[in-house]
Amino acid sequence: MIVAILSEGSRGIIIHTYTHLHINVFSLINRIMDINIVYYVLIFESVCIGLTGLLINCMESYLPIIISSAYRYGKFSSKVHCIKLRKIEMPKRYFGHYYIICGPMLIFLFCLALNKYFYNENAPEIVLSLLDTLLGTSRKALVSVETAILAIGVFSIHIWKRIYEMYYVCIFSDQKINILHYIITFLHYTTVLLCLIGESEGFVKGSHVDLSSPKLTTVQLMCAIIFLWSTYVQLECNFILAKLRKNQHGDVVTKEHKVPFGGLFKYISNPLQLTEIIIYIMLSGILWQTCVFHYATLFVIINQTECAILSDQWYRNTFKNFPKERKILIPYIW
Repeated sequence: MIVAILSEGSRGIIIHTYTHLHINVFSLINRIMDINIVYYVLIFESVCIGLTGLLINCMESYLPIIISSAYRYGKFSSKVHCIKLRKIEMPKRYFGHYYIICGPMLIFLFCLALNKYFYNENAPEIVLSLLDTLLGTSRKALVSVETAILAIGVFSIHIWKRIYEMYYVCIFSDQKINILHYIITFLHYTTVLLCLIGESEGFVKGSHVDLSSPKLTTVQLMCAIIFLWSTYVQLECNFILAKLRKNQHGDVVTKEHKVPFGGLFKYISNPLQLTEIIIYIMLSGILWQTCVFHYATLFVIINQTECAILSDQWYRNTFKNFPKERKILIPYIW
């Protein structure tokens, strides 16, 4: 009888322990599933690019060759190359691969957002599950579907314009990029696409559209206009750069770098970087209610600022007649 009582007690303890363990494991799985991977990727990229850029600017001569070779690319690539990294370099024009992928993806996302707006239907389950995995299961629909449509729409225009630039305007030199830049750029555009929709109505399970009042503000519309102006100015700058390598008949006669003049080049060395920064700041203005997209903007600001510094240094060291009055990134200021 005592043995039976002990057995019953042991079973109770075992069942209680098993139940407690099961709850803890389930809770741990939920916590893991709720990790915002995109957030940590953007923070990691920003910190790595920012700290490495600071080291390159302040103490490059003391750094291992592999760091300088991996960080620099294109016209301001390192003069002393790491042999191992040279084996994994690729043409700079390969940057166009991302736009070819992003363009159709944006059209797909734009159609899903319109479907939510007109028929109040969420994106397919596979899309929602992917967003839950990469942005966390506790994400909220902080952005109205109208805002998402506006953001996806203007960014689509920018990306398809970039496709046109990459394949019909830009004339690339024989400069190379490291595979690390290729991977980072791929991660960047992947995270941007996820951030555009990750906290928007229609891309969060159970989200509903309220059409009782307009959601777009005057500030958001102004941001969209400035965004489109910036991407147009970027196109003009690429026309100026391409013209430097053509003759009066429009034939490509050289792939060498020359000093550009006209447009924003009158005031700064790097209008392409300035317009790219403005583009993402305006997107942040449109998507001001989101939490994650602003970290994508932070990464662009850090990355493009560092590119502008290195590019300005290269121009001034390469061309003796480079205009001294030109600023690096901000007209009349810096």
